[in-house]
Amino acid sequence: MERRMWRVVVAGAAVGMSAVAFQAVPALAAAGGTGHTVTQTETQHGTWTETGDNDFCTGETISPTITGNSVMHVTWFPAGDEVWGTFTTEGTGSFVQPSTGLTYSGRVTVWGNFNVNEKNSNDTFTATFTLSAVDANGVTHLEVGHEVAHVAFNAVDPIDPVVSFDKMSVTCS
Repeated sequence: MERRMWRVVVAGAAVGMSAVAFQAVPALAAAGGTGHTVTQTETQHGTWTETGDNDFCTGETISPTITGNSVMHVTWFPAGDEVWGTFTTEGTGSFVQPSTGLTYSGRVTVWGNFNVNEKNSNDTFTATFTLSAVDANGVTHLEVGHEVAHVAFNAVDPIDPVVSFDKMSVTCS
């Protein structure tokens, strides 16, 4: 259940950064000349709120606000079948925990990549967050999490992955 919630949060963050891209003026660079490969880089900066997310420690519905930066690179062969890309999103996040009224804030970093050709493909994803809140008694409460997910396919069986895992750990104190 926690993994599903985390994927929803991270997918929401990616969608949020994409929405920021449409509102902000992205910095784009495309290689020209030889025609061997084309690379596109997009940089985004902004603030967004994710509604309907879940607090990993309490399961409560929260609406975190994230202020961050994202850099995405994609490279491909215009006349070929290969493409690869990577993205990094980092920034600060905060949310109010409904049951306690505490405001958690801290760092969030998400990284991912993909590689595709006519025979193979793979995707890797990592996410890390460290959020804290201090209560009226001066006690610091932490929510710390890390996830690594990977999936790889080959030409022998393009339907079933040859490698697939999703490992997440969350510490609540």
